[in-house]
Amino acid sequence: MEASPQSPVEAPTIAFHHRVIVASVLAVFTIIGLFGNTLVIVAVITTKKLRTVTNILVVNLAFADNLACSSLPFQIAGLLSQTGRYPIPEIVCAIVGGVGFTSVCCSASTLVAIGFVRWYVITRSIRGQQGLNTPKNIAKVVLIIWMESVALMIIPPVLGVGTLGYYKYYGLCTLTDTNPLAYVNVVFQSAVIITALVLTFTFYGLILRHILQHNKQFRDKFADDKATGSSSAEAQKKNASSSTSQDSSPPMIKAINQKEIEITKNVFIVVCLFMICYVGSSVNFVIPGASLSTLYGYVITMSNSVVNPIIYGLKHPNFREAFKRILCRRRRPLERVSN
Repeated sequence: MEASPQSPVEAPTIAFHHRVIVASVLAVFTIIGLFGNTLVIVAVITTKKLRTVTNILVVNLAFADNLACSSLPFQIAGLLSQTGRYPIPEIVCAIVGGVGFTSVCCSASTLVAIGFVRWYVITRSIRGQQGLNTPKNIAKVVLIIWMESVALMIIPPVLGVGTLGYYKYYGLCTLTDTNPLAYVNVVFQSAVIITALVLTFTFYGLILRHILQHNKQFRDKFADDKATGSSSAEAQKKNASSSTSQDSSPPMIKAINQKEIEITKNVFIVVCLFMICYVGSSVNFVIPGASLSTLYGYVITMSNSVVNPIIYGLKHPNFREAFKRILCRRRRPLERVSN
């Protein structure tokens, strides 16, 4: 039915130039994200140093980010549509919206699992593959994460809480504005992600408390040794032997492997960036009503799928070395062909 000039029924849309800007940024994200996350996966597979239990979860995180980046070209198609409809069959748009939520939920759940593994390894002084810290157990965790993420994406729409499809105002494949319960679904999704972030920060808080307690015990131990007579030869010999044991198989804080702490710091940076990218933009999604800031907030959310490989390249020496080796290996055949 056509709308009359006196009583227009056509839903408003965000100005086309804003959608072009967002589409352009998403196109860049697609290229960088697919390249960077694929590089992370290849690096872990081909580099022996990177084949650790924690990096199984890092690969899962990269795969989820790759999935999100793979859906961006379909979002770009919707953003650039000027017909008021999705240019590809609507079912594709619904799938793209579902993939977007699934990847974000999977990323958040994977960060919880990484935080738990870091806490378990450091507080239990785990060396190598022991207890829960084995590839088989972590593979089970990865399977559970994907099952949970898919279920949380499917169940609400099946129950009528929100409908996945084309949101004309934004030009995005997400929850449509035709279902009155769409806002409930948005709040539910946000609650899932925020709960995951709270759990993640809880594990890192426990890690920090554990390290601080061991630091205090370490300082108190050597303060007591010094007070009981560090000037005597026997005390000096005792201090020397304790210093030697500190370097070889040391107690207290040295029992916490420094390498494990560095890995934990790097992963914590990933967690913080995820929080900044998601929480900062999710406020716009939770507040009722449509706004231009929500569209740009979506860009901030999707940027999280791009930054993780950059962090690994800058902060993790083993990843940095693996990236250089992989890229140089690909460059040499091209140089030979040109010569």
